[in-house]
Amino acid sequence: MRVPGGVLTLLAAVCILCTACGCLGASPPPSGGGITPIDVPEPPGASTLAGALAELDLLQAEGGLNVTGTMVHQVFGTGVNLDGQAAAWGLGLRDGEEVRWLTFGPTGWKEVSLRAPLPAEEVNLDDVLSPEDLLRGHEGTLSPAMERLGAGTVEIALAEGVYTVTVRTDAGMETLAFRADTGEAIV
Repeated sequence: MRVPGGVLTLLAAVCILCTACGCLGASPPPSGGGITPIDVPEPPGASTLAGALAELDLLQAEGGLNVTGTMVHQVFGTGVNLDGQAAAWGLGLRDGEEVRWLTFGPTGWKEVSLRAPLPAEEVNLDDVLSPEDLLRGHEGTLSPAMERLGAGTVEIALAEGVYTVTVRTDAGMETLAFRADTGEAIV
């Protein structure tokens, strides 16, 4: 049987019209405009060191960066709030005789080329306070320094058994040191 072209055109127009108005199960067009928002995942925001290390474990399990056999010799965080959430984390690793540097930020973990020496002593992250515990424990000391200098975040570094916390702005800089295992202030 032959269907005239006019009937096919009419049938196509009805299908398009029904789809547009929702009578064929499609959602109705959004009100207030013709642009439909698309949910795009946001890049990860600030993260604790534990969260960043969990991402590294996942990346390694998926066949990404291989850090098996490496030893952590330095940890640093930038843009760290007093809850221990940092905009970026970095690790200085020793892989045999090779020095490797990894950074974690909005795009995840990356290996970076950096010609910087590592501290001699290995950092055992199981034997030290987490950065968030250290910062929360010293909020009474750090908050006044941050207010004096107009800072919203700090920089933190862990090496040789010592956490160094630096409050830095255009108004100045203040650095405090704490034992990594107990959190006791070093004067």
